[in-house]
Amino acid sequence: MPRFSMTLALPEFGRQLQPMLPGWRVQQPEDGCWHLQQGERSVDISCRPMPALQVGILQLPRLDVAIDFSGGSAAQQAAFIDDFQRHFRRGGG
Repeated sequence: MPRFSMTLALPEFGRQLQPMLPGWRVQQPEDGCWHLQQGERSVDISCRPMPALQVGILQLPRLDVAIDFSGGSAAQQAAFIDDFQRHFRRGGG
C-alpha cells in the first residue's frame, strides 16, 4: 500500500484530487476517505491528519495519505500512482 506524507490540508487535497476523478465512480464514506470504482478495479484513498510542520513562524498542515488497490493489473496501479504524483506535484523556487 503506497503512503505519502503531504503538506496540505484536507480541503486542499480534495480539490487537487478532482481532476483525477473523471471516469471513476466516487464515494466518500467519511471525511478524508475516497472509494474509487472503475469496472472491476477499485482504489481506496484515506487521509489522516498529522501534526503540523513548523517552519520558522509558519505551521504547515500535513496529511498521511494511504492508497489501497483492489483488482486491476500492476501496470494500472503504477499508472494511477504516476497520475496521482503528477496531480499533486508542487513547484518550488
